[in-house]
Amino acid sequence: MPGRLKSAGLIAAFLVIFFPFLTVAEDLNFSLIPAEVHIDNLPPGEVAEFELTIHNKDDLAHNFTIATFPPPEDERREGSTEFPDGSWISFSSPKIEVGPNSQANVMVTVAIPQEQKWAGEDWETWLGVTAESTDLLGLKLHVRLLVSTSGIRFRAGFIVGIAAAIVLLGYAGYYYFKRRTKSE
Repeated sequence: MPGRLKSAGLIAAFLVIFFPFLTVAEDLNFSLIPAEVHIDNLPPGEVAEFELTIHNKDDLAHNFTIATFPPPEDERREGSTEFPDGSWISFSSPKIEVGPNSQANVMVTVAIPQEQKWAGEDWETWLGVTAESTDLLGLKLHVRLLVSTSGIRFRAGFIVGIAAAIVLLGYAGYYYFKRRTKSE
């Protein structure tokens, strides 16, 4: 019997200590548009832009922070790899205040460096939007950003193979025309 009273006392103490934290959490209500962005065939050295809209459906103004982060590997789309560098993505404002029952737009810019090694790739990253809160619990929504680059990635073996094929075809053509002119 004393063990049960002790357990009941511990449960009661736990509820008294943590119950206020559970009731203080804000019920933030916001959404993002679009939920997924596809940027296809972006050549290295070029820039793509799109608008991200944050809808604050609450009766109070809230501050939101926007940042990139890699998706968990098991949630990444098949065929895509992790975005190589988060600094290639910039925001017109990484922090923004959105008034009550209103919306705000943030311009997102994706700039791939002009290097041939970035051609022919498929990447994925997430844009996380977090409502700043004084509570222990925070709400974060994300936008899935899928970027594919255009162009052919040149590899040394590919270039050497083409050069060898051109030399062989040139030699075969020269030999063929030389034999033909001798026989006439």
